[in-house]
Amino acid sequence: MIQTAAGALSPPPKRGNPDSYHTAKASKSSKNYTANNSKMTAKNQQFSFSELQLLMRGKWAGYHGSVGIIQHKIGKQVGCQGCGGEDRFSFQKDYPETGRWFCRQGGDPTGGDGFALLHHIYGWTPQQQLQSVADYLGLSKIDDKEKKALRLTAEKQAKELQAAIAKKDEQARRDSNVLTMLENLIDEIRHRQYLQHQAVRFNGGYIAEPTIDEVTTAQELNAAILEAYAHKRGVDYV
Repeated sequence: MIQTAAGALSPPPKRGNPDSYHTAKASKSSKNYTANNSKMTAKNQQFSFSELQLLMRGKWAGYHGSVGIIQHKIGKQVGCQGCGGEDRFSFQKDYPETGRWFCRQGGDPTGGDGFALLHHIYGWTPQQQLQSVADYLGLSKIDDKEKKALRLTAEKQAKELQAAIAKKDEQARRDSNVLTMLENLIDEIRHRQYLQHQAVRFNGGYIAEPTIDEVTTAQELNAAILEAYAHKRGVDYV
């Protein structure tokens, strides 16, 4: 039982759903926020979801905690503050950067980024989501010059992120080529081993020389390894 200010006892959270009490607190936080921010300013709407998402990288846990969303170990299945179900909600691996989450929601799974979680739990509109995140980042009190600088920073971060993703994808492609060449070389070596076995069986034995295909494949594998290593080091392979 929980002692209230009036001295009465309120019932504890239902057994099996340890987050129910926190859910009630979070709902109250949501109502207070909505009431305090009924006058939405047009200036905060100048920042788009994509721009704020970039500025929020690495900050989602702190922000969500500040608005009453309970933090859990990433990947752990816990009760959902949004739908009220037990053992169905989890933060995804990239939650700190994107706020990504997932809820099974009783057979009707849903999920999304840090903004979508605000709607899932509190039912906030897109405008309320933008306002809240802008307030957390301190964007509501800055002038147009500072906003322009932040927007340029967000655009720069977006380009850097895209470049990093492209480089990672290219490295994965090159690594895949190495594996393919290695598999091809193994096949060629096995083929020569087969020829050697046949020679021993029928011709009294002789050393089977490497085939042209085997030598070519070995050269291709060597080139693929050097290219992949050079790309990873950020240098050109000639």
